[in-house]
Amino acid sequence: MKNKLTFLLCASLVWLASCTPNFYHLRPASGDIAWIEGREVTRVEQNGVVLVASYEFEDPHHLVLDVEIKNRTNAPLLVDPNDFTYFPFEEKGDTLRKKTNSSYAATYRATDPEQKIEQATLEIKRQKQRLVAASIFNGVMLVATIASDIHSSNRNDRSWQQRANNRYNHAQAYNFIIQKQIADVQLQKIRTDQLQHERANWQDMALRKTTLPVGESVRGLLFLPKDTRASYLWLNYETPADSTNLRVKFLQEKIKPEH
Repeated sequence: MKNKLTFLLCASLVWLASCTPNFYHLRPASGDIAWIEGREVTRVEQNGVVLVASYEFEDPHHLVLDVEIKNRTNAPLLVDPNDFTYFPFEEKGDTLRKKTNSSYAATYRATDPEQKIEQATLEIKRQKQRLVAASIFNGVMLVATIASDIHSSNRNDRSWQQRANNRYNHAQAYNFIIQKQIADVQLQKIRTDQLQHERANWQDMALRKTTLPVGESVRGLLFLPKDTRASYLWLNYETPADSTNLRVKFLQEKIKPEH
């Protein structure tokens, strides 16, 4: 019996370890690479457009780069996250195929902060609408409970025990409605605060669409949709006004958590 319990415990630990997610990290593998303040940074330049990039962090859906664009051209430069794309590759150098259609090569465009900001704003409005709807529903339940309570209290054909049970049941109903309203308000506040925090992050931290004057630079976070199958990727930045096409290779490393 002891051996069986030991085996089950070991099996459970192995299963839990196998469920632990891996972490992913991007390392620059092309361009002018240098270590700056503990981070590996790459720099590429073409036609007066300079791209500086380094890995920042991973979230559940993205691998995030810290990028800076410098405009050393003779005209203003429109910087748009939508102009960043990447192609994921297997270890042997083959292009990965789309998960939904293997006939086509996989390609990803950087997440658009403006869409995320708009989505968060709409969801904040929906949260308020849900609270209003929940409050109306709670009000209807309260009115119905009061009507039932009054009707039951006016009946004289019930025993003392029945009247006591009736009072107890209605008191429980009142308490449930009050607690539900409190929970609805708290849930709406928590979710709204979370959405407002997410929106603020997209507004303040992400690389956003910007017209960059000559001699100026802009810096922000670039959110790349995650493809855990990739061994490396080529990040492309193509400016729409001219033929500038900057390319940077990143190795995608899988990091297993320590136990």
